[in-house]
Amino acid sequence: MAKKKTDPYEATADLISNAIGTARVFGENPRITRLVASTVGKFAIELDNAPDAGSPGARLVSYALAQISEQDALFIPKLHASLLELAG
Repeated sequence: MAKKKTDPYEATADLISNAIGTARVFGENPRITRLVASTVGKFAIELDNAPDAGSPGARLVSYALAQISEQDALFIPKLHASLLELAG
């Protein structure tokens, strides 16, 4: 049986949600920040390398940023900045 392919949008939303929840309790964790930012970047590259895909990687990064409210960005400033860099 073939393994189900991970939906990058669902995985991105879950990762960011977990990072925010963890940061609210323990503060921003540099390891989690790096993991989330690198995973979103990896998903974006994979989407951009798909044949005839256009620029879905940029849309994924925009989606990731949209998952972070202004209030949540205060809890994860480094992750927010990392995602802004990916978008830039």
